[in-house]
Amino acid sequence: MGDTLRKIHKASVKILQEIGIRLHHQGMLDLLKENGVRVEGQTAFFEEKQLMHWINKAPGRFTLYARNPDHDMLIGGDHTEYAAGYGTPTIVAPDGSRRSATMEDFTNFVKLVDQSEFFNVNGGILVQPSDVMGIQSVPVMMYATLAHSDKCIMGIPGTTEQVEQTMEMAGILFGDKGELVKRPRVITIVSTFSPLQIDHTALETMLVCTRYKQPMVVSPAPAAGTTGPMAMAGNISLANAEALAGIALAQMLREGTPVVYGLQSLSADMASGNVTIGSPGYSVQAKYCAKLARMYGLPSRAGGTNTDAKGVSVQSGYESMMSMLVACQSRANFIIHSAGILDSFNATSYEQFIVDLEIIRMIEFYLADMDTDPEDFAFDVIKEVGIGGHFIQTQDTFERCRKNSWQPKIGLRGSTVMGGSPNDRLFANMERQMNAMLKSYEKPTLDPTVLQALHDYVVKICGVDEALVDSIQASEEDVAGAGRV
Repeated sequence: MGDTLRKIHKASVKILQEIGIRLHHQGMLDLLKENGVRVEGQTAFFEEKQLMHWINKAPGRFTLYARNPDHDMLIGGDHTEYAAGYGTPTIVAPDGSRRSATMEDFTNFVKLVDQSEFFNVNGGILVQPSDVMGIQSVPVMMYATLAHSDKCIMGIPGTTEQVEQTMEMAGILFGDKGELVKRPRVITIVSTFSPLQIDHTALETMLVCTRYKQPMVVSPAPAAGTTGPMAMAGNISLANAEALAGIALAQMLREGTPVVYGLQSLSADMASGNVTIGSPGYSVQAKYCAKLARMYGLPSRAGGTNTDAKGVSVQSGYESMMSMLVACQSRANFIIHSAGILDSFNATSYEQFIVDLEIIRMIEFYLADMDTDPEDFAFDVIKEVGIGGHFIQTQDTFERCRKNSWQPKIGLRGSTVMGGSPNDRLFANMERQMNAMLKSYEKPTLDPTVLQALHDYVVKICGVDEALVDSIQASEEDVAGAGRV
């Protein structure tokens, strides 16, 4: 254990011993008492030995299984998996204008995620649709995900009833919800309520997920200066205390339930009070998230292409690149918010989604480093060309030019004698790439009886309007550009 990590751990344990954590759920408080944890009112106080006893019961890695085995995900070790943006209610257009996200946007993003080679998990709250009643949004979003993608499933936190709806639908998809206990199928984010609280909704989510032994990402997000202390070490220690308490509780509910350690230690802009996610401070804290998770023997979660930029811009590029590069270099296992996020988690952009895929491509190329087999040193080619020659006409260049060099999908290269401003041409390339992905989308095969069972569950059990459900399933025509209607 490094000296800095040891200090963070010690500070977190002291927080849980002397200050405690408040749980807004009597059943959970009773469970803690049964397991010897001191409880006063709604506040639980953990001793280090108690805490680590339960932390050590969580698996260090696990596989999340998809309907299509090609998309099974290993979460843990040095392996990294990506998930797209999550939870925003707003769509930002290229000109910076904003509108509320719709169910059509949600379905578009399900298709874009399904088309991208970087994502093995789909769903969750890709955007929050404004045209669906809040109480019905969970089964509607889950239906759209299961109907249009065969990748692993991102769940949605909520009340017991809402999380049970997700498990019921996963059970329909995989034969029976009793089968879920045998294999991790749905991964759900559980957020603490900083400072030092876990609310009733988060605890109900944990209760249902552990009932079916489905994995959770326990993810505190204190913002330095508002919901956490200004000092970075203090903010990380606070987040770590919340994460450890949540993970220990999950293991008390059901030993061996897969849990991802997921600090989202944020900063606050003290001029406005808003959260900031594009600063170097956020990246420093994300780096320590991966280090701490590794120390505890747990899989880690980090933020992805995070930015405070209000629209697709120079700022959204450099902030997103830094945040994602740090997460990847730190070997975070599960990187959420990997594409599309703008404005400190408050908005999503189709164009930024495409930019962020380009960022991931660049980082993966960089981290792969270079091949060093004997032929890669190209001595014979260098000897053939000789002093003062050129390599452009060699067979080696012809064979390697498309696989050894990185080629942008949206970036500009080559001649400057072209029409339009560079910025207009970049946005045109983003539009072209997005349109191509949506146009080439093909819905994965799903047994019609299973699809009908999902349809009937959402309509008859969850009470969702049948016309809305039918509209999600209705057509696969080219919807390119629909995000800016």
